[in-house]
Amino acid sequence: MAVWEETTDLLIEPGDGGEDSEVEPPVQVIVAYDEPDTHLDYHFQREVMGIIRRQSAADHVSVVVATHSMNLIDGVDIRDVVLFELDDTRRTTMQRVGSAEHAEFDRHLGAIAAAVGLRNSVLLHERCFLAVEGETEQLTIPILFSLATKLSLQAAGIALWACGGNDGALKLASYLHKHERSVMLMIDADSESGSKIFSLKNLSGHFGTDKDKIVRMVGQLSGARELEELFDDDIWARTANAAWPRDGGWKSEHFSAHRGEKFSTAVLQMLKDHSDQAPSGKPAMLLEVAVRLNGPDEVPSELRDIFAELRELAG
Repeated sequence: MAVWEETTDLLIEPGDGGEDSEVEPPVQVIVAYDEPDTHLDYHFQREVMGIIRRQSAADHVSVVVATHSMNLIDGVDIRDVVLFELDDTRRTTMQRVGSAEHAEFDRHLGAIAAAVGLRNSVLLHERCFLAVEGETEQLTIPILFSLATKLSLQAAGIALWACGGNDGALKLASYLHKHERSVMLMIDADSESGSKIFSLKNLSGHFGTDKDKIVRMVGQLSGARELEELFDDDIWARTANAAWPRDGGWKSEHFSAHRGEKFSTAVLQMLKDHSDQAPSGKPAMLLEVAVRLNGPDEVPSELRDIFAELRELAG
């Protein structure tokens, strides 16, 4: 570390040869590092990254780093990462996200990837990407997937992010699909007609003729309109009695009465009207249901089928 810090000072502030000498422009330098953070703890890995940034910030210095470190890869702009890998013929290929041939992955898409929590290492290495509607799905899908498959999303090689009403997130999914990455978009069955960004026209604009391969409408096969409606009334009543008790207790018919309308909205309002411990919103409400399921058989069959498809895509 001391040698690298001293090298940095020499590179950035070269001597001028004395007061009377003419100052020559600095020599153009390329500094190459090979696995510079090997055997370093996390603190000093960050110190190395700081040194590299200081060096590369100088106009006359370029830095090349060969690394397998996810921390280093995640510490730079995605457009500065070059991925080398072997193809099926055992030849080395190079992929550079943000090069001229991938010009559509501009600063805007890079910012979106960061905003939805997709690190560089995830973008480059994960085998499957799952985009969901919003916070409710982002909170509950990891729990439901783990219960149904006995694997975490991360262990299965699946990266999850929420669109959150942001059309840019769909552009990111479109970009990944265009470059032959496995992508699935999971939205409620009623969102296609109820949301501008999930309209048939917009989805077709992003995914073209592959829309039906990529988009999964949750509830469509079960006659439900949204994720919350997939869970049966007994599960809702059992959860409500444990999490949001009321005088006289909750029965399954309290929940079945709201089938046929906007189920999640009606149930949330009912809980707020009749319990002092009502959930703060829809995400918190379904989270309580998810964490109280007793086994994989209680995960709705439609979701289990989607999870099996995801595992196949990731494989």
